[in-house]
Amino acid sequence: MLINASDRIPLVAEMPGGPPAGVQPADTDIPLVLLHGLSQQRHYWGPVLHRMRGRRIITVDQRGHGDAATDDVGPDSDFSMDRLADDVAAVLDAFEVPAAIVVGHSWGASVALRTAVRHSERVRSAVLIDGGLFGPRHLVDDTRSLADVREQLRPPPLGMLEPVLWQAISGGDLSPYWSQEVRAALEPTFQIDDAGRVTTRLGMERHMAVLDGLIDYDPAPDVQRVSCPTWLVSCEPRAFESAPDRTAGSDGPDGPDGPDGPEDDLSAAWLEARQRTLVDLPRTFFLQRWFGALHDVPLQWPAMVAGLLETVAERIEPPREDPKGA
Repeated sequence: MLINASDRIPLVAEMPGGPPAGVQPADTDIPLVLLHGLSQQRHYWGPVLHRMRGRRIITVDQRGHGDAATDDVGPDSDFSMDRLADDVAAVLDAFEVPAAIVVGHSWGASVALRTAVRHSERVRSAVLIDGGLFGPRHLVDDTRSLADVREQLRPPPLGMLEPVLWQAISGGDLSPYWSQEVRAALEPTFQIDDAGRVTTRLGMERHMAVLDGLIDYDPAPDVQRVSCPTWLVSCEPRAFESAPDRTAGSDGPDGPDGPDGPEDDLSAAWLEARQRTLVDLPRTFFLQRWFGALHDVPLQWPAMVAGLLETVAERIEPPREDPKGA
């Protein structure tokens, strides 16, 4: 479904495997909205969806991503967290959904958190998968300015031949979990030119514009203000692993530099920021620490992610009748 946001920027969303035509879902059947990470797209959730048959789930290509990566969206478009949260509300309106469970991965987790506060009446529960509570601004210290962080988070330009791309991804941290299902989840992230060279559909300029919107967002006030049950998944290395994971191109602590390079230092800063933000979480949060999980855990352990989402959905109470109502 093509959806125009209030500023006329296109979004694309679908409800795969939704209820059959003419069947009205029960009031207690709360839909889930799945928000991908930076540079990804709605098919990223495919392995999770395959393990959640029968639920109403809306997947979204956020502005500038996937099938929403049109010429209408440029680097000057609004990628602020307020605007992205409003996009989620527009998706709910398009599907005539009064409220939903909003799930986000990485950058999408930040969007989910902002939505849960800005549109609190539309979010019954939020799930933040390895993101949301901390971001680039948490990496600034005496040796690293915000401009330094921004440049260190700039993604590689790609431009490699398609076989080289898939060899690199399938031979990386996802190697033990690699399958045609995982590849199918990632393929719509990229586009191939006539010479067979690969770039992301988001593109470098829009990528940096989205990153700037993330940099401008301070989640700390929203962490304190969120009122709905909020499940936080923290993907952490196992105790004997000193080096953090490097994944398939999301907006977490991954990048082109080798061990002991600038990216290695930045990855350590991500881990430190994570530990600081997990201290003294409000009572609305349910913390899940998944040791051994990669940043791309929806691709690594889709059944585990699906199980968590099923648990969250089952915990949602049916709407209560207003005793003062008619």
